[in-house]
Amino acid sequence: MISVVIPTWNQNDMTLECVTAVRQHTTDCEIILVDNGSDPPFTAPYTGFIETTVIRNAENRGFPVAINQGIRAAKGDVVILLNNDVVVTPKWADRLVAGLGEYAIVGPTTNYAMGLQRVQIAPYENETGLNAAVGDWAENWGGHTKEVRWVIGFCMAFRKSLFDRIGAFDETLWPCCGEEIDFCLRAREGEERVGIVTACYVHHIGSVTFGSLNNDHPYAEIVDRNNKYLVSKWGEDWNEQEVGFTRKATGASINLGCGRRHLEGFVNIDNRPEMEPDLVCDVTKGLPYADGTIDLVRADDFLEHIPIGSVIPVMNEIWRVLKPRGIFESMTPSTDGRGAFQDPTHVSFWNRNSWDYYSNPKTRDLYGIKADFDIDSIEDIETDRDNLVVHTHVIARARK
Repeated sequence: MISVVIPTWNQNDMTLECVTAVRQHTTDCEIILVDNGSDPPFTAPYTGFIETTVIRNAENRGFPVAINQGIRAAKGDVVILLNNDVVVTPKWADRLVAGLGEYAIVGPTTNYAMGLQRVQIAPYENETGLNAAVGDWAENWGGHTKEVRWVIGFCMAFRKSLFDRIGAFDETLWPCCGEEIDFCLRAREGEERVGIVTACYVHHIGSVTFGSLNNDHPYAEIVDRNNKYLVSKWGEDWNEQEVGFTRKATGASINLGCGRRHLEGFVNIDNRPEMEPDLVCDVTKGLPYADGTIDLVRADDFLEHIPIGSVIPVMNEIWRVLKPRGIFESMTPSTDGRGAFQDPTHVSFWNRNSWDYYSNPKTRDLYGIKADFDIDSIEDIETDRDNLVVHTHVIARARK
């Protein structure tokens, strides 16, 4: 049996929507709601033959405490943690549980999350459209999974025996943020695997509880405090989700358009001497490196400053200097947000579709583009929600 554990604090209507979707799309399960001091208290709705338990806390004790309470009360051998701002979709639990044959912990894909779990499926405006889009998505991706170092806790599944073996979620990370990452890293420390079940897609509203907390407990302060804790426990690279990838330079590595953000272990390059780079260079006129000599090129808020007529030559030049399978990591304001247009110094415009011209052979050949990349990962990240700024983060490998 599956035990679906849903912590909740206020937003009772949203919790009801979450529970209703679980009831519609899940079989052989129980629902455990941990009400973390909601005002008014949450009353469990009718769930038919699905057993539902409500654990009531008199005050908000934080997300880690709530999920630990729910897991300890679970009767099922599989536990799925689910935020109350998530709407699940047909066969969601079946797909997640199937992933536990290969991994100890699994998570789905979604519209709203940091890291590799965020994907873009066909547009939808209501639950009917969501379920139809998910059906097409699942058919395309089938049993595809991706091993990662951690998954985000808006929805994650594991066997209760894992919880019993490696211990509870860290309750010092109050009120939340990072406890699921710590749990995953502890599992991996015990040689367990963590994966994303690509075909499983759920809708995530996102950051609702944090928004309610923000007046008394500013989000930035919580993130900073918990980040320092995770760094002390797991090292500077704790937040790298991808297995086997590191942002640290492993060989000859360059940081294009470095500005004031100089990276240790990189040759920091800028065309402005006042930025005090390691190398003053106008990339539109070429890079002073031989073919295939660079391991890693990093370009953060760089490509949008390249004039449109020079974009293809610059991409060709980056590809030229990279070794076969060398990494190009880019972070660029996307036209799917306001950030691409609000800065008057931006002279070229990008979104995730732009990368098709440097990775799809048919498109490349059509325009005679030399740059040829395999896209390891591509995601849109909402870097400034208040100002609707979206960045496209790409990790690509030179195909030679």
